[in-house]
Amino acid sequence: MDSKQRRLGPQPRLMGALLLGTLLGGCQQENNSTSQAPNTLYLNGKIHTQDGQSSQAEAIVVQGGKFVYVGSHDGAEAYQNKGTQVVDLRGRMVLPGLHDNHIHLLGTVALDMCDLDGQSIDLDELAARVRECLPRYAPKPGEWLVVNQWSPYDGNTPTATHATLLAALDAAAPDNPIMLAGVDGHASAYNSRALALAADQDGNTVGFNGASLAPGGVFEAFIPYVDLASGVIRDGARNAIPVPDTDVLSASDDQAATQYDKILPAISELMASRGITGIQDACATDFIRQRLRNMQGQDLLHMRVTAATCFHAEDYAGTLDLGARLAKAREVRESFADNPLIKADAVKIFLDGVIEGDPFTDPVFLPNAGMLENYHRPHLAMDTSSGAVIITADSEDAGSNGIVNYSDGDLKRYVGALDKEGFSIHMHSIGDRSTRMGLDALSAARASNGDHGIPHTLAHLQVVHPDDQKRLGELGLYLTFTYAWTTPQLAYDMLVTPFIQPTRAGQPLSEALYDSLGYLHEALYPVESSRKAGAVLVAGSDAPVDSRDPRPFENMAAGIIKAAGSGDEYRASQRISLTEMLAAYTINGARAVRQGEITGSIEVGKSADFIVLDRDLFALVEAGTPEQIADTRVERTVFQGETVYTTPDMTP
Repeated sequence: MDSKQRRLGPQPRLMGALLLGTLLGGCQQENNSTSQAPNTLYLNGKIHTQDGQSSQAEAIVVQGGKFVYVGSHDGAEAYQNKGTQVVDLRGRMVLPGLHDNHIHLLGTVALDMCDLDGQSIDLDELAARVRECLPRYAPKPGEWLVVNQWSPYDGNTPTATHATLLAALDAAAPDNPIMLAGVDGHASAYNSRALALAADQDGNTVGFNGASLAPGGVFEAFIPYVDLASGVIRDGARNAIPVPDTDVLSASDDQAATQYDKILPAISELMASRGITGIQDACATDFIRQRLRNMQGQDLLHMRVTAATCFHAEDYAGTLDLGARLAKAREVRESFADNPLIKADAVKIFLDGVIEGDPFTDPVFLPNAGMLENYHRPHLAMDTSSGAVIITADSEDAGSNGIVNYSDGDLKRYVGALDKEGFSIHMHSIGDRSTRMGLDALSAARASNGDHGIPHTLAHLQVVHPDDQKRLGELGLYLTFTYAWTTPQLAYDMLVTPFIQPTRAGQPLSEALYDSLGYLHEALYPVESSRKAGAVLVAGSDAPVDSRDPRPFENMAAGIIKAAGSGDEYRASQRISLTEMLAAYTINGARAVRQGEITGSIEVGKSADFIVLDRDLFALVEAGTPEQIADTRVERTVFQGETVYTTPDMTP
């Protein structure tokens, strides 16, 4: 480390900096000690720079919104002038600001509407909550009640009063159409009055029923998406039910804009308190882009945003008007061309749906994500005496391997055109078949257009064939995992695994779900195997799915825990180190959205975006308590040199 710094002229200073950088192993300086511009010295920290050498420092100097020095305590003190402010970091761990590369920003704070907050509740509790909301949000017969943040895959347990979700909703609101909006953005649930309102393409009210959903019926194409037994409808089929403006859900409604604008300050505070200084909004519409502009105009946008242009409805309709989409994407990108904080040089593609099914309905409700092999039709039942789930019969071929929204040819044309136009492509891919088709399209684009260094990403990657894990690496793709979802959870896993791996009558459920010789052992959330193959790991919370809180440190802990006795032996081979996890949340995240030269690491010349933590994450790993990383709190967030969040005890 350097100590004091001589005042050098321009050329000698450059040579001195280069020599010091060579001799002193990563200390950085841009000596402006003669300048009277105000600066801030941050001293006595454990600063993990996330630079190419994983350098550590004890002090940084910020001036004009950028890092001008990274190195020793003595070196930083040489920068003091009349306007200097000094912050004592008190030995705290410091990281670059975090990047959440797959989030739905406007969903991270609750609106003033009926809301379940993703809670796991049984059907009696669900019916009671609906009844409580009716007088305030839908007081008159015939008015719609929309209930936000319903969990399709947790809770909804039958009771002695209500055997099915549909029955519970019908009993709670016999005079009002009801929609439960799922936390995952893919599934919603409706009561009978709402199901009866489904309209065909000409606007004729036909209703979702046995006749309209039968082969040859007007809604035959929606058979994989609609479960009449439970009232659950997925993806594009939901568009058939004309939910009217609900003050908050319609992007074109002025009242919706007012409601969302009210929560912008809370969104800003939440992101800053979690240390997030860069995001990719994974499905940005005109409505969302305007909210981003509003945040910026009110000085609430304390992060850089990549707004991925989204064609959600068109994706799930399987229609591709390539010229219109390219024109819209270009228009949006150009509208932010000179914006210092918001850019729109990415396009989102939904390749498939979801891999969760419902084995407890009759008939079972199959997943619809695109898989290489047919789904199985499992036979699970709840033992009423013990409460345990038992396998009552051997599973059989369900005759369906799900849906990929595009034909191979259309997907290759679409991806190739976007890549040629310079757009980053961000793909939602759940099943192994959809991922293979995405890789085929990206390979074809590379062969046709050449490698321009554009970072393309795939998000979720719940199931990936081992052969394709290698291809993820060969193409150098960026992979956006939500690491909290990679941990085994029995109640959730029974909605996935029995549809993919065969089950036998009388087989213990845990054996069926966590077979170390089964396909999913190697294919499920292949985090470490894909990284070893050469893919680049990044992180995305997908908030508000599962949780409104982006909870970066809970995700970090879940992604690295592999200690013996942790209950996670089934997934241990796919856990990564803390070093790799921090790279995913910092420098890799910045590079994934083409901002690695601006942010993502603490280096001279980069934007001064960093966070101060209340604990040393590496010390927790060394102590054998990595699970405590989940409890980490951010004590200070600095963005472009300005403190945008701090706890009271960190105020200088």
